[in-house]
Amino acid sequence: MSNKLKKFIWDNRKEFDNEMPSHKVWEHIEANLKPLQKKKSVLKPLYKWSMAAAAVLVVTVASYFIMHKKPIQTTEVAAVDSVIIKLAPEYVPQMNQFVKMIDSKQQALKAIAKEQPELYKKFTSAINQLDSSYSTLKNQLSASPNREMLLEAMIQNLQLQLSVLNQQLNIINQIKKQKNDSHEKIEQNI
Repeated sequence: MSNKLKKFIWDNRKEFDNEMPSHKVWEHIEANLKPLQKKKSVLKPLYKWSMAAAAVLVVTVASYFIMHKKPIQTTEVAAVDSVIIKLAPEYVPQMNQFVKMIDSKQQALKAIAKEQPELYKKFTSAINQLDSSYSTLKNQLSASPNREMLLEAMIQNLQLQLSVLNQQLNIINQIKKQKNDSHEKIEQNI
């Protein structure tokens, strides 16, 4: 703005500010603001509770791992038990399918236990950690107000176990292939 215009506005400010808006304008503005305030007040406590629930879940799982540093010796995934059948029967078929696939992959993994015990030990410790997380989630299921979230987490855990087992079996197959390739090269050289 030019200096002349600024000076004019400054000098005549009282004349510009002499009228106030009617009460209807303010009532209209307030009416439009109230619904926004209600939405914030409903979401804020829900957000706080969900954050608190997530924090409790993280602390519980972390404390379980800290308290139970000793790896679980069994590599079998627990079959879907009566708690899940009772509380969420609609999830049973999907969970049973994952448990069967995990069991079959674990049987294939046991085949290398004699050939490569160190590798087998590392692989089973990774699966044992996931299985203990699954058990923790299953134990919390009956007391949890949000069962569906825990059931989804349990299914994700089973999917992760299956994925880890598939990766482990791929690693074993690659190792076997490399051994076979090296044996073939040695035989060709002889």
